[in-house]
Amino acid sequence: MCGIPWLKTSLALAATLLLPMVTVGCASLFGNTHSDQVASLKRYDTDGIEAPVSLPELQRGKADVGFSAPDFLTLHSGLVVSGRYLSDDYLKKLETSRQARDGVLELGFSVPIATGGSGFGACAPVTADGYFLTAAHVLSHEDSYVLYATSNSKQTYIDHAPVRVVYSNRACDFAILKASIRTPRYLKFRTTPLDPDVTLFAGGWIHEKAGGRFLSIEPISIGDPTKKAHKVLTTIPMIKGDSGSPLIDKKGRLCGVLSTMRLGVVMKLKPMSTAVMMDPAQIRAIIAQDRRRNN
Repeated sequence: MCGIPWLKTSLALAATLLLPMVTVGCASLFGNTHSDQVASLKRYDTDGIEAPVSLPELQRGKADVGFSAPDFLTLHSGLVVSGRYLSDDYLKKLETSRQARDGVLELGFSVPIATGGSGFGACAPVTADGYFLTAAHVLSHEDSYVLYATSNSKQTYIDHAPVRVVYSNRACDFAILKASIRTPRYLKFRTTPLDPDVTLFAGGWIHEKAGGRFLSIEPISIGDPTKKAHKVLTTIPMIKGDSGSPLIDKKGRLCGVLSTMRLGVVMKLKPMSTAVMMDPAQIRAIIAQDRRRNN
């Protein structure tokens, strides 16, 4: 998988979408090519997400329902990159993407994030003012930036900003970030228990197709008796760069962020992945406290 499609379907958009590619160096991206995995992902790629999506490019300003999982996740996730990848040429391409003519969603650009195989990951927006969740191990550099497909009253475009770490817990691989960026499309938490074998989705900017089944959920030690966290085991495969990607259900509700790839002997070495999640009430409390301190 050498490219990352950006909004592959036009759906109810007011004009035909340009379909540029966000590309990464494929040589260093590890892809699991198990035949059962490849066959199963084709089904999940065509499943529409039931949550509404609002874009200024939509006809009459109405929200649309039925975005494919990859498209929905691209619009509801961020890409975390090290500052060393933000060249003058890259920043110029971002400026160009903001000048797209009205009615056309043009969001293509290229980031050389594969050098050394590190320094990039994903994150899940959870507020309208730039708070994100991610896996703590994604933050391997001091100067991390987030890229996000934001919108103004006329168009959708890619914006970027440096991130500040609000909370990080390496014991459970979970972190909360803040960026000075508008995040009009963000994810709400799923608060009801997951049903056995329910279909879940993950990915966004890096992973084109990412769907699988919920397997189990269990509490994990967070090293702080005042806080609770759990991990969710799924059959969703991962590739390098998927860490921190939002894990959602069919209604677009956030269930966690991807953390690790697993191979299970009982599963005959079929791919599995683990997502982590802190108690949503505690996440909200941490964010509220950070707002008070920094406003």
